[in-house]
Amino acid sequence: MKIYLDIFFAVNFLMNLLILEIMNIFLKKRLVINMRSIAAAALGAFFAGIVVVSGSRDRFVIFIIMYVLVSGLMMRLAYGKTTVGGMAGYIAGYYVSGIFTAGVLLFLKGITGIKNISIIFLLLSAILILFLMKKMLLLRGREMNNRQNVFPVKISYNGKCVTGTGFLDTGNQLYEPVSREGVTIVEYKLFAKMLSEKEQAEFSRAMHEMEPEMFGRLLLRYIPFHSIGKEHDFLPGVRVDDMEIQVRGKETVHTGKVWLGIYDRYLSADGGYEILLNGGIFRK
Repeated sequence: MKIYLDIFFAVNFLMNLLILEIMNIFLKKRLVINMRSIAAAALGAFFAGIVVVSGSRDRFVIFIIMYVLVSGLMMRLAYGKTTVGGMAGYIAGYYVSGIFTAGVLLFLKGITGIKNISIIFLLLSAILILFLMKKMLLLRGREMNNRQNVFPVKISYNGKCVTGTGFLDTGNQLYEPVSREGVTIVEYKLFAKMLSEKEQAEFSRAMHEMEPEMFGRLLLRYIPFHSIGKEHDFLPGVRVDDMEIQVRGKETVHTGKVWLGIYDRYLSADGGYEILLNGGIFRK
């Protein structure tokens, strides 16, 4: 079988670059092809060419020792100085990423029906793999971050209580304009559980009609905010007696009297929470 060394080198070089970039994703490093990664990929490709030309692959023990040494040199070039444990971790990560990459490429080869892996196929596959992995890890990171910012919340108002799920939104910096206190947003459906039928009827009117005579009866204030499609909008605000937020297991935070903005639609598209906690709620 004829082997064209230039093509062999190019394919191995691209494969090494792909594996290094996949390692960077797992290590949460920036996806940047720089001179260090290029040098490391070139060294690996050059060694693969030497193995093919010399036939040293048939000498199993020598081949394994050389492969580990070259892998160490590649990691040294790509990531700089590190400890022995760090180097071992990089080498292990390189092999795991290589196995993962080979598996994905074989899968893509199988579903596309391509017999031979060409440079074009490798390039397109590399772009696809990197794009999908970046998207998956981004979504995973957002999901983990969202889970860390979700808390059980109990609201107390006029001697009644209701419990719901709160999401800490650091971007929610809404405040009541008179007191300048932070405002937490709550779905009306949840808040209405603490209201009588008469209060629900009055509150429903107040949510859609700005009637100052209701302020005294319902202790309302209208809180200005920006919403999608509207430059200015208003939320009816109510000052509740307390919010109890369960954080880190058994630790509980009481906010004392706090302003709620009552929202007449859903806050979460998937129903994951009904309360949007103010970004400064834990600094009270």
